[in-house]
Amino acid sequence: MEALTIPVTVYVMATTNPYLPTSYHSFTCDMSQQYPDLYVLVTTKTVEVPIPALEPIDIIGMQVNALRAKKEKISAEAKKELGVIEDQIQQLLCIDHSPIEESDVPF
Repeated sequence: MEALTIPVTVYVMATTNPYLPTSYHSFTCDMSQQYPDLYVLVTTKTVEVPIPALEPIDIIGMQVNALRAKKEKISAEAKKELGVIEDQIQQLLCIDHSPIEESDVPF
C-alpha cells in the first residue's frame, strides 16, 4: 500500500492588537478575512503532508485507544465528584442537633 500525501495550505498571520507585542500564528484558513482587525496575512505556503498507509484494523485500534482514554477521563471525573458528594454527606451526618442548656454556652 502506497503512502498518501495531502497538500495543505498554511496561512501565516500576524496579530494586530496594539496592546500586545506582534506574534505570529499559522492556520489552515485565512483568518484575516473573518477577523481583519485581529490578524493580517503575512504569507502562505503549501506543504505536502505524508499520511502513513494504515490498514482498517490499525484505524480501529486507534479508535479503541481513544475510547479507552475517554473512559478513564470520565471515570476519574466521576470519582472526584463522588468524593465531593461523600464529603458533603459526612459533613451533614456530623451535625449534632441535640439541644444544650443556656448555661453550657461559654459566652
